[in-house]
Amino acid sequence: MGRLPGAAGRWDPRQMTQDWIPVAPRRVVEVAYDHLDGRRFRHPARFVRWRPDREARSCTFEQLEPARGEAHP
Repeated sequence: MGRLPGAAGRWDPRQMTQDWIPVAPRRVVEVAYDHLDGRRFRHPARFVRWRPDREARSCTFEQLEPARGEAHP
Protein backbone atom coordinates (compact mmCIF):
# COMPACT_ATOMS: atom_id res chain seq x y z
CA MET A 1 0.00 0.00 0.00
CA GLY A 2 2.86 2.40 0.73
CA ARG A 3 3.09 5.52 2.82
CA LEU A 4 0.79 8.50 2.44
CA PRO A 5 2.64 11.72 1.55
CA GLY A 6 3.61 13.55 4.72
CA ALA A 7 2.35 10.78 7.00
CA ALA A 8 4.37 9.71 10.01
CA GLY A 9 5.21 6.06 10.43
CA ARG A 10 7.83 3.39 10.07
CA TRP A 11 9.14 2.32 6.70
CA ASP A 12 12.22 0.86 5.12
CA PRO A 13 14.13 3.84 3.63
CA ARG A 14 15.61 1.52 0.98
CA GLN A 15 12.11 0.89 -0.34
CA MET A 16 10.37 4.23 0.14
CA THR A 17 11.50 7.80 -0.36
CA GLN A 18 11.55 10.13 2.60
CA ASP A 19 9.72 13.06 1.02
CA TRP A 20 10.04 16.46 2.61
CA ILE A 21 9.95 20.07 1.46
CA PRO A 22 12.56 22.48 2.82
CA VAL A 23 11.15 25.80 3.99
CA ALA A 24 12.83 29.12 4.62
CA PRO A 25 13.20 29.90 8.36
CA ARG A 26 11.09 33.05 8.62
CA ARG A 27 8.95 32.59 11.73
CA VAL A 28 9.76 31.16 15.13
CA VAL A 29 7.60 28.92 17.30
CA GLU A 30 8.27 27.38 20.67
CA VAL A 31 7.63 23.64 20.84
CA ALA A 32 7.58 20.95 23.52
CA TYR A 33 9.11 17.55 22.79
CA ASP A 34 9.76 14.22 24.46
CA HIS A 35 12.98 12.94 22.93
CA LEU A 36 15.74 13.90 20.51
CA ASP A 37 17.34 11.32 18.24
CA GLY A 38 20.55 13.02 17.18
CA ARG A 39 19.37 16.29 15.63
CA ARG A 40 15.74 15.35 15.05
CA PHE A 41 12.66 14.98 17.20
CA ARG A 42 11.99 11.29 17.85
CA HIS A 43 8.25 11.92 18.32
CA PRO A 44 6.12 14.78 17.01
CA ALA A 45 6.86 18.12 18.63
CA ARG A 46 3.91 19.99 20.11
CA PHE A 47 3.23 23.65 19.34
CA VAL A 48 3.49 25.88 22.42
CA ARG A 49 3.39 29.44 21.10
CA TRP A 50 4.51 31.81 18.38
CA ARG A 51 7.69 33.74 19.21
CA PRO A 52 7.49 37.12 17.40
CA ASP A 53 10.21 38.35 19.79
CA ARG A 54 12.82 36.01 18.19
CA GLU A 55 14.61 36.04 14.84
CA ALA A 56 14.87 32.64 13.10
CA ARG A 57 18.66 32.92 12.69
CA SER A 58 19.07 33.29 16.47
CA CYS A 59 17.58 29.83 17.14
CA THR A 60 20.06 26.93 17.21
CA PHE A 61 20.20 23.27 18.26
CA GLU A 62 22.54 24.23 21.08
CA GLN A 63 19.66 26.10 22.77
CA LEU A 64 17.48 22.99 23.09
CA GLU A 65 16.89 21.93 26.66
CA PRO A 66 16.92 18.20 27.41
CA ALA A 67 13.61 16.57 28.19
CA ARG A 68 13.16 15.12 31.66
CA GLY A 69 15.46 12.15 32.16
CA GLU A 70 17.33 12.72 28.88
CA ALA A 71 20.97 13.71 28.36
CA HIS A 72 21.67 16.72 26.14
CA PRO A 73 22.50 15.73 22.52
